[in-house]
Amino acid sequence: MTAPTPPAPRTRFSLRIRVQIGLILVVSLTTLVCTWQFSQAGGAYQDAVREDVKRQAAVQEDVRHLYADEAPPAFLVAAEEARAEALSALGKDNSLAVSEHALASRTAFSLRQAAPPELLVGNDTYLTRNLGYDVPRRLANAQERSPDMYALNPDATLREGDRWASWGLVSAGTAGAAVIAAAVAAGVLRPPAWRRPPRPGVRVLREPEIIPQPATAPPDDRRTVWCHLVVFCLLFFLPLGQLAAAGSEQRAQAQAARRAVQLTTDIAASGERSAFLTRSVQAAHAADIRAAVRTTLALETQQARDTRPELEVARAETAVAAQLRRMAEYMGRAPVRADGVDPSTVTALSAEPEQWPAMTAEQNRQVALGEQAGNRALLLAAATAIGIVAEYLMAAAIATRRRRWLRWPAAAAVLSVALAAVAFV
Repeated sequence: MTAPTPPAPRTRFSLRIRVQIGLILVVSLTTLVCTWQFSQAGGAYQDAVREDVKRQAAVQEDVRHLYADEAPPAFLVAAEEARAEALSALGKDNSLAVSEHALASRTAFSLRQAAPPELLVGNDTYLTRNLGYDVPRRLANAQERSPDMYALNPDATLREGDRWASWGLVSAGTAGAAVIAAAVAAGVLRPPAWRRPPRPGVRVLREPEIIPQPATAPPDDRRTVWCHLVVFCLLFFLPLGQLAAAGSEQRAQAQAARRAVQLTTDIAASGERSAFLTRSVQAAHAADIRAAVRTTLALETQQARDTRPELEVARAETAVAAQLRRMAEYMGRAPVRADGVDPSTVTALSAEPEQWPAMTAEQNRQVALGEQAGNRALLLAAATAIGIVAEYLMAAAIATRRRRWLRWPAAAAVLSVALAAVAFV
């Protein structure tokens, strides 16, 4: 009768190897999460740029349509109505005033009738007595018709990207801490008093060592293993730095693109408003000149005929010219938040040429930050590549047990560390 076959012993890894596996898993998972988080941050940064482009395009179109298409005929109508009202006060005895009043009132009436009701001059919704039309309020109502565009919040989207990047840094820090813990654990020799003999029927595997272990290496090989551990840690640290640098580059590029779009909008929008204001003031100045010329002509021919009608009309036109200047300033004023205009539109319409150099400098600063972050990522990528070469050279030196070969992986590791240092300086 044969003896029963003893059960095969159970196999388990030693505590040191299990710690190594756990740390490697932590580093791998946190690095994966870090990559995903920085990817989300980059997507949010690009979304912020796209939202800003859409929003600023809507601002430019609404401002152009209002100040280039609607406001000029509205000012002309208001000017003709103001002139007709001033001339009507001269009475029917002044034939010149009667004819000029008829011309002005019919011109204003024809322009208003020809305009669609949804435009500025098509109704009296925005009409303000003696000051013309409330252009900023018209702009606010026009923007309310495009809620999807003006509801976009690129700043909030950018902050969302910053939150993802912050979590990415936390994950990178966790992975870095795990790498440091692995290096510390590899260099700490476990006291014999802490070692427990394996239980019966259990076989403990103490090989292979995943992380180089200077603590358990033979004394003659300990320096080599320490160098190997440094190279091993570099291969985990450097990609984390690349991820952080790439995230910084994406943010800076997004901010530079947004600043360029905002600068373009500010120049275009403030230019449209300034052009309308300038034309309106010029029209008021031209009306004042006509009144002065009429007065001069009347005075030059005063002895030849009765010039009282011309002088009365000239005085009325002078008063109208002063009113037109006030009207031009009212209609061409920069809107404020109280007008209900979108805040970015308020900023764009209120921009002055003196502010543009500062905005350009800020855009250039973001471009420079992006270039610096891109160069940092490039240096870290080169350091990582050299670190991989150092790892292969180290493996070859250890496998052949030729200590003279260690100078090559050591030199590669020093170069990799130097490149990483330059990247962060």
